[in-house]
Amino acid sequence: MARKPTYEELEQKVKELEKEIAEHKNFEESLKEKAHLNNILLDAIPFVALLIRPDTREIVCSNEAGRKAGAVPGTACYETWAQRDKPCPWCLAPEVWATGKPKHLKVETFYITWDAYWYPIDEDLYLHYAFDITDPKKKKKQIKQAPK
Repeated sequence: MARKPTYEELEQKVKELEKEIAEHKNFEESLKEKAHLNNILLDAIPFVALLIRPDTREIVCSNEAGRKAGAVPGTACYETWAQRDKPCPWCLAPEVWATGKPKHLKVETFYITWDAYWYPIDEDLYLHYAFDITDPKKKKKQIKQAPK
């Protein structure tokens, strides 16, 4: 039969557990602060910027400009941002996955000309960002000529 711990031993174990809990809480607070700072940094970028998983094209994180453009974390980039049923035909992400090298393309979609970039971050994450470089006069003309 196992020996029962003494009161002093139990008291010591409680102190150790309290210390461990405090360390976990501090670590959790540190992670929350880092995530908050990362969001501040990402949201300060004035163009669409997305962190995406290669295989699923799931948006892991989207900055404020991306969210305003419809890029919703947890969904496929082509479904929400591009509003398509399947991946965009101009998407260079597969080349980035295959080569591990960044890619760049200027592409016209709807009434917007995008200066788009795909940049590998990690084996299971890449950064996709794009600038709207549409000529304002051309954009206004295209919108006026669009069927109603």
